[in-house]
Formats: sequence, C-alpha cells, structure tokens
Amino acid sequence: MQRNVLETIMGAVVLVAAAAFLYVIYSGSGMREDRGGYQLTIRFDRGGSVLPGTDVRMSGVKVGAVTSQDFDPKMYQAVVTINVRSDIELPQDTSAIITSDGLLGNYYVKLEPGAADEILKDGDEITYAQGALDLVELINKFVVGGSSME
Repeated sequence: MQRNVLETIMGAVVLVAAAAFLYVIYSGSGMREDRGGYQLTIRFDRGGSVLPGTDVRMSGVKVGAVTSQDFDPKMYQAVVTINVRSDIELPQDTSAIITSDGLLGNYYVKLEPGAADEILKDGDEITYAQGALDLVELINKFVVGGSSME
C-alpha cells in the first residue's frame, strides 16, 4: 500500500516538472507575443526561413514577432503576418528584409522605417520586402560566375 502512494507521488512530481518545462519553453519562444500591438502583413518571394515566433527587429532591438506564415497560390509568394508593439509607429514606406545574425545565425525580419507621413495601421501590408538570400545560390554565383538557373 505504501509503495502505491509513493509511486503516485512520484508520478505527480514528474507531471508537474513536465508542465513547468513546457511553460518555460512556450514563454521563451515568442509565440504568445501577439497580445497587444498590431498585425502587419508582408509578402516575400523567399520567406521559408521565418516561422511563427521569429523575431521582428528594428536597429537590432526586438519590436515584435512573426505570428503566422502562409502561401499565396495566385501570387506564388510567402505571406508572413507579424505583430509589432503598439508603441512603435511605422511609416507607410517601411521596408522589411529577412536577414540573419551572421553566416549561420538565426533568421529574423528586419524593419527599416521610411520617411512617409502616413502611419501603418493594424491589418496593413508592408509593400517593400526582400526575402532571404539563398546562400547556396550566392556561393554558386561567386564560384561559377553565374546562376545555375538559366
């Protein structure tokens, strides 16, 4: 009888530890950062390197996160939705670039503010966008002197 109680207590301890571990992973992933702020949409030709939870940065500082990624079958583009902090006002001509922390670093969406007087609102689209560079294609252009896709 005493062994069953001990096994039950140990099982409960393991479940509590697993729940705490999942909470730490979830809270650190950036997945729940869509509270507050406003949503913007960006269309990239190459957007496969950003997933939900990916950082959105300005001047190297995190100002939001990617909330979803989808594919537009009519335009053949990746449609990325981001959430930006509500205290950040972005001009209408803001540009978005997918870049990385270094040669093998994590990808993130870099926002470069423009100079327009109008401000982007919730649900608007950033029209100036540059997708991620294909490192293999870039190396091929450098080594061979041309593109392999002719």
